[in-house]
Amino acid sequence: MVCRLIAWLLLRSLKWNVLVTELIDLLRDCPLIASAQATEGSAVDDPQTLLKLAQASLQEGVRVLRLQGVANIRVIRAATDVPIIGLIKRPYSDSDIYITATLAEVDEVSDAGCQIVALDGTQRIRPQGQTLRQLIDRAHQRGLLVLADIDSVESAVGAVDAGADLVSTTLAGYTKEYASTTGPDLDVLRNTRSAVSVPVFAEGRYAEPWQVEAALRIGASAVIIGGALNDPIKTTRRFMPTPRLTQPVGAVDIGGTWMRFATFSPDWQLTEIERMPLLEEREARLDWIQAQVRASGVCRVGVSTGGIVDPSTGELWEAKAIIPDHVGSIFSEETLGVPTTALNDGLAAAWGHSCLPQFAGKRVATLALGTGVGCGFVADGKILMGKRGEYPRLNDLPAPGGATFEQLLGGASLSPTPSPEQITKALSAFFQAGIVLQEMYFPDEIVACGAVALSEWMAPYLRSPGLSATPFGLDAGLYGAAALVLFPPN
Repeated sequence: MVCRLIAWLLLRSLKWNVLVTELIDLLRDCPLIASAQATEGSAVDDPQTLLKLAQASLQEGVRVLRLQGVANIRVIRAATDVPIIGLIKRPYSDSDIYITATLAEVDEVSDAGCQIVALDGTQRIRPQGQTLRQLIDRAHQRGLLVLADIDSVESAVGAVDAGADLVSTTLAGYTKEYASTTGPDLDVLRNTRSAVSVPVFAEGRYAEPWQVEAALRIGASAVIIGGALNDPIKTTRRFMPTPRLTQPVGAVDIGGTWMRFATFSPDWQLTEIERMPLLEEREARLDWIQAQVRASGVCRVGVSTGGIVDPSTGELWEAKAIIPDHVGSIFSEETLGVPTTALNDGLAAAWGHSCLPQFAGKRVATLALGTGVGCGFVADGKILMGKRGEYPRLNDLPAPGGATFEQLLGGASLSPTPSPEQITKALSAFFQAGIVLQEMYFPDEIVACGAVALSEWMAPYLRSPGLSATPFGLDAGLYGAAALVLFPPN
């Protein structure tokens, strides 16, 4: 009896291995899986319409489809001859799981004619007290391969231990347990690929060709794309411009000498400025900004400041002594009373320049020469910065002669009326900084701003092709801060 059981298990394992191998061989011809699904209730939420969308992908070489709903599966199954990954989305009151959540949905997918069933493979509690292993066993009994949709490496390992034949990163960033990333979570894919022995599919927020190529290079056997291919609702949302504000906004610029607050109209016109010498204490600065916000009645505030600000929290986590007691400052709705966006001043000024008609759509570098030296770069409508708001550290790079660019170009290092020697060294550093920006970022334009850049001795050198002075005068930081809330970066 024991020998028969062992033999049966070996035969069953061999069968699944053969089926998986055949599927992966098919995907080598085209590792793109089209998910022909629609937003519930939308104009394309119709089996015949989804069939047309699926056929369009098949015409371009797609060899495998992912489909949701019995009616959709039956119609598309009857009109095509490719493997189908089927699933049923159905909510349950006793669980957050809704993708093929119970044995009933497994049976429905099987009865609809699918070869593969996709089901929630996370470690969350399932409806009706059922277990992941029970669903996988039922699928195997009905001759189906199992694709486990996971949200983390831990759930991938658990799903494979429960018998899943394949895993997909479908739910990475979509469960309460794990935060979402901007774009696909390539790290979850990378780590899952290393942690399990079964083929791994990539899915979830894939919208750009480079993301697909990256996933395949990481080791994904296929990439599943839905909304970017077949859901015009999601596509329309993606391209929908940011709604324009109808109320005034506030802008804050905190530098090494002054702190300023300005009010801007919804069409980005500066209407009023208040300024004060830089206060020494963090709380005093925040109190002053709060008072300006209340008095102005603005609906949002953008903040441009020296240091590094985490854009997701508004916390300033690194700064130089030029602004005392600055680390730990938090610029947020909680601290300022209205929705707030804060960034490093060089990044904010760069964003402001990129929003101007003459620079929009170009690769634009900004060199901010004030009390310190800042730098920012914008291309394809995006600010180049680190995940926590880090900016290009041109200021700390050594210029010819050994001194840093900030030591040679920052107002804190220059006397109020620089000597000829200081001017010569500063101009040399300025031209070298331009070369560095050009060779590192290949900008179409370099825009200089700040009091040093606009000084009488520097201004004449800002008139060469591809190099210009800011049109914002001494208010580039304020215009950039306002642009952060009027035209939010992607």
